[in-house]
Amino acid sequence: MRLPYLLLIGLFVCTAVISAGCVNTVDTSKENAASEAISMINISLSENADWMTQAADEIAAGKNDADSSKQVLADLYQKSTLAQTILYANENMIVVSVYPDIILSSVGTDQSSYGTNEAYYSGKTIALTEYFHLDDGTNASVLSAPVYDNGTWKGYISMSFDSSRLFGDVEKYLFENYGYHLCVLQTNGLQVYDYDLRERGKNILTDPSYPDDVKTAAMEICRETSGTTKYTYKKTGSDEIVQKTVVWDTLEFGGQTWRVLILAE
Repeated sequence: MRLPYLLLIGLFVCTAVISAGCVNTVDTSKENAASEAISMINISLSENADWMTQAADEIAAGKNDADSSKQVLADLYQKSTLAQTILYANENMIVVSVYPDIILSSVGTDQSSYGTNEAYYSGKTIALTEYFHLDDGTNASVLSAPVYDNGTWKGYISMSFDSSRLFGDVEKYLFENYGYHLCVLQTNGLQVYDYDLRERGKNILTDPSYPDDVKTAAMEICRETSGTTKYTYKKTGSDEIVQKTVVWDTLEFGGQTWRVLILAE
């Protein structure tokens, strides 16, 4: 009779200890979500980068005239999960071909103002720009690859893409599997991606519409490569104050640094 009695007492004590918080049960789901998000983003960028370098090799091998280089770009466009527009500029920074034809007016234009010259690609096999405003009126990031013919600079291929094409599926995965949202920041505070379309392209550190609590959190995120922080905000169209927990980590690719944020209420 004594053994069952002692087991019962032990079970009661164990339950009491857990209820009192003496056993540390750490919730690592946000860190796991951040790790998975970074892995998914990196895989997508790497896959598209490989296709771009293959296309650059084709052009370097002799397909550098307007017609044949356009076919190379068309093939790349069909493979890519990201491509919005693609162009090939020669060693003089003049656009030779584009795909699709929605940017046909770019053919023959000088791209020197973008700074993507031979020196820019020194030591690089792939490059990723900051999120910026394109001439066609859209916001995009640009992935690009240099074209070298036996070590001689022959220009580059550049592919613009909207952030939804890269991050949209990641956001969907995070929400369906964790109930969390995704945000991606440059280290200057500019939002490359947010699940709220209205927030994309805004700079949290400089835009006066963001409250101090949000700016303080953003400053910490931009300063540190990883961590956890919290901030409060008022829901749009409501007086309800919500506290959000943010876990973030860093992704570096093609010379660009992004803070990948997991947002949870």
